Amino acid sequence: MGADGESPRKLLQAAPGDRFLQVQWSPKGERIAYIKTHTEGDKSETAIETLPLAGGVSARILNIPGLGSFCWSADGRIIYSAEEPPPNQNDMNLWEVPVERSGVETSGPPRRITSWVGLSLLDLSLSQDGKRLIFVKAGFQRDLYVAELNSNGGLGPPRRFTLEGRNDLPSAWTLDGQRLFFYSDRTGNWDIFRQGLRERRAQDFVLVSGEQIEPRLSPDASWVLYWDYVEGGKEKSAPMRLMRIPISGGAPEMVLQTARGASVRCAPGHSPCILSEPDRANGELVFSSFDPQRGRIAELIRLAADPAGLPAWDLSPDGSTLAIVDLDEHKDQIRLVELESGSARAVSVGRSARLSGISWSADGRGWFVTSSSAREAAILHVSSNGVVSKLWTTSTSVGTPLASPDGRNLAFVVSAYNSNAWNIENF
Repeated sequence: MGADGESPRKLLQAAPGDRFLQVQWSPKGERIAYIKTHTEGDKSETAIETLPLAGGVSARILNIPGLGSFCWSADGRIIYSAEEPPPNQNDMNLWEVPVERSGVETSGPPRRITSWVGLSLLDLSLSQDGKRLIFVKAGFQRDLYVAELNSNGGLGPPRRFTLEGRNDLPSAWTLDGQRLFFYSDRTGNWDIFRQGLRERRAQDFVLVSGEQIEPRLSPDASWVLYWDYVEGGKEKSAPMRLMRIPISGGAPEMVLQTARGASVRCAPGHSPCILSEPDRANGELVFSSFDPQRGRIAELIRLAADPAGLPAWDLSPDGSTLAIVDLDEHKDQIRLVELESGSARAVSVGRSARLSGISWSADGRGWFVTSSSAREAAILHVSSNGVVSKLWTTSTSVGTPLASPDGRNLAFVVSAYNSNAWNIENF
């Protein structure tokens, strides 16, 4: 189209499953470059393509998994940001590749410009003289906090429990409430760690190749259960393995295998454990019983759930009842389901905020839930008769509440997104 928007004309039509993003001019203005993504089922690919301004056949310059942004310099380089391959896919770096004058193919291999960790690099652009590269350097970090639960039902001042500049998520306490098991990407991939309440440094617990997440204790606390991504585990259809390892240390063993999105809970001193698995074909969440040593036992119940956004849930301390939040039709309610009978009831929180995480209290008489709204994020306590108490608020985001078995502490995650404009020279 013209400078005033007159005489627009279509240059290219996207095929089914394709999207076009971030159009850039070639150095001489004869072609345009753009990001093309193609999605088919669980798989997707991303590439930079160019097209003559007059229209015609497009040319693929480069296939780039995890492409973030790009620009085209006056000296013929395409500069782009891209995710690192697994297990470092949370890191993004800058690269460049020379392009032929014709703008239809590269004239050399890609070259790395930066070696940074823990950041996304977005919205790349060049100064008019081409000497400075400007971009947005952004990072989303989830930090683990712990706060004491007061005898009057209140929450003491939260303190940051892990001090690493990476993501840390809690998923289990030791039975005495003195140590936390959590998983972190501080090594470049997700690994499992444990740390005492009075310790400043975490100890690695499961540190092997691949990705390990969500450690949980078996009912007798003799085993630590965790999920292990098998090869290709980042695809929705790829399997995950539930592993067990002695709490005293040793070799991991597989308990069962299932699809991505599964989760487990075990109640202290009460068997069996409970497994949730998404049935994406039927839009359901399936709950089954299993034994940490013998594997699956039986399917128990099915609940309607959006497989694109699975609900948060927890198992009562006596192992009899599920508490579930974030179901589409129950955004402001806690849904309780008895495992033996399948009977269900709801406890209304009575707030416009959406509930996002839940943990049973140690005495089984209430729940700690996290909520978010346009104004704030909060930690709430909800009693079994529906009395709601706001314990703590933040302007960022809060989730993953986890009450200690002794009833003295609450662990949770505070998330923050930082985004700043940067520029580099001599690249």
